[in-house]
Amino acid sequence: MDFLNTIFTFPTVVFTTLLLIVMVFWLIALLGFADIDMLEGDVELDVDGGGDSFLQMGFGGVPLTISISFVVLISWVASFYAHQLFAYALGDGVMFYLLGAAMMLGCFVLSIPLTAILIKPLRRFFDSKEAASKNDFIGLECVIATSKVTSQFGQAKVQFQGTEQLIEVRADEEGLFALGDTGFLIEHDANKNSYLVVEKPW
Repeated sequence: MDFLNTIFTFPTVVFTTLLLIVMVFWLIALLGFADIDMLEGDVELDVDGGGDSFLQMGFGGVPLTISISFVVLISWVASFYAHQLFAYALGDGVMFYLLGAAMMLGCFVLSIPLTAILIKPLRRFFDSKEAASKNDFIGLECVIATSKVTSQFGQAKVQFQGTEQLIEVRADEEGLFALGDTGFLIEHDANKNSYLVVEKPW
């Protein structure tokens, strides 16, 4: 009862709710109704010195869903123990919520570098797969999924190994493509994580 009282009391209840959402997501993913790569993009923390200094503080190299899951889990664990140890210091009334919010923020901030450290060994399991998939898209046809494609904006759907994926695309000239048009992927821009799309040559 003490455990349940803690995890369902502010501020820990905030992370408990997020953890339940994460658990539901992974259950759906295990059943095959969600993709762990559904949140495209990387979260990186720029630290003075960069590179290997300060334990390579960055979330790049693994799916964002995994990074978020680690952040939520670590925040929940930190909040639970902080709540257990310092509940007497939270006070009552307005001070309870102010100090509780400060505790919650502190646990969240603590979870970020810890997550970066924990996911570092996982990067090698995703790097080769990510590189291969990006190269495999080159030369494929795609269907434009936005109203236009410019040098700064555009998305398209591409069929790859029996699945449809939504990717970022760019065009050298504006006005070449509209929603539903078919294009041809010829180049991948690693910096922008997008593909250059041109009109089909046939």
